[in-house]
Amino acid sequence: MESKLISIEEANRMLPLLRQIVGDIMTNWERIIYQRTELECLEKGIDSTDGITDPPSRADALQNLKQDLNSLIDRINNYIREVEDLGCFVEEFKRGIINFPSLHNGRKVFLCWKPDEPNVCHWHELDESFNDRVRIRDVGEFLYHKPRVQG
Repeated sequence: MESKLISIEEANRMLPLLRQIVGDIMTNWERIIYQRTELECLEKGIDSTDGITDPPSRADALQNLKQDLNSLIDRINNYIREVEDLGCFVEEFKRGIINFPSLHNGRKVFLCWKPDEPNVCHWHELDESFNDRVRIRDVGEFLYHKPRVQG
């Protein structure tokens, strides 16, 4: 499937919606990590902060944690789909990093953004990551979205 190419202008217009979705992804990702840790402790028989020691209660707690974890995973998958429906990709859940497919001097690249940035102002090659990103110096080198002419 061919991905949509997104201009810097289009990416910046998406940011208000993406900030909300990415905030939800980050919050739920933290909860997933916490729930996984709790589940691992309970499965290993390590007393959690609840002090569950009898086997029937432990089994119930395990079942509840698994259900909660599955619900969180479903929720985060829905958020990922929302991002992908916009034509973007989640690079990292923890920091909420988003990639936008674009063109730089005619070749495909990713524009790159994270939630504490006011605008999309970085990019990286397709085979690189957030850590390799470069600041956009000349927007003219990127896919340009011409304003619509109204008649």
